[in-house]
Amino acid sequence: MTICMTMKCAAAAAAAGLALAATPAGAAGTSAPGYTTGIPVWAVAPEGLYYLNQTYSGFREVGGVDIRSNYNTFFFFWQTGAKFLGADIGGIAAPTIADISIEGAGSEFGLFNTYFAAQLSWDLGNDLYVGYRLGGYIPQGDTLSLDYGTIEHRVGASYLGDGWNLTGNFMFGTPVGDDRDDFAPNYVIADLTATKKFGKFEIGPVAHFSADVSKPVSWYGKQSQFAIGGLVGYDFGGANLNVKLTRDVYSKNRGFKDTILWTNLSFPLWTPAKAEAPLVVKY
Repeated sequence: MTICMTMKCAAAAAAAGLALAATPAGAAGTSAPGYTTGIPVWAVAPEGLYYLNQTYSGFREVGGVDIRSNYNTFFFFWQTGAKFLGADIGGIAAPTIADISIEGAGSEFGLFNTYFAAQLSWDLGNDLYVGYRLGGYIPQGDTLSLDYGTIEHRVGASYLGDGWNLTGNFMFGTPVGDDRDDFAPNYVIADLTATKKFGKFEIGPVAHFSADVSKPVSWYGKQSQFAIGGLVGYDFGGANLNVKLTRDVYSKNRGFKDTILWTNLSFPLWTPAKAEAPLVVKY
């Protein structure tokens, strides 16, 4: 397994699952496994515009080279108040900036591919929600972004009774476009959350799994990983903050294991005057 030491190739190949570009050293899952853990993705918030700031700091060693990746996602969620087939409709836009540092190759700062989506969430009663989201990443071709796009389907459920957040979010991605990379397989990601609130505090385990489900070329070795970790959160009354730490316990055909520190800070930007909006933002 070789390491491409040009900044675009090596940085993307080490970017902790957000962007793994044209190199045998990396798969091409566009979403980062684990990003949605800790978030009640499928719950229905009151009508309004919500903001979630997500940070990601990843640490890995590839072939004896230390690589650090930092991502900051500016996530906007609009709960429209409209319904379709009994489901509440939401809209999403999420630009991301990246900062990659590679031992011996310097660092690079730039944009990652912007994410857009539409979401349907069904309230089944008794604090149980299920949903479906159709979205994807637009091609951008900047230093740290991908030249091709990705279509992504997401399905899952959230249970929020008695202070629990039990959420499963399952993603199925397909890279598309004339510039699709030869090492960009279709992929599946599962983000899992089981946290409990105690007053203003929240604590519990999180986990994420990802795997390639296609082989772009015959000799390609499908990659997969599984990580576990924990979450600690606090409700400030006007904003909600949680911090997560995860570590890969299984890694196949990747040549490394990730350690990732995450933060999620969410709050409403606008709600109708009569609505008392909970801090539910869903990425």
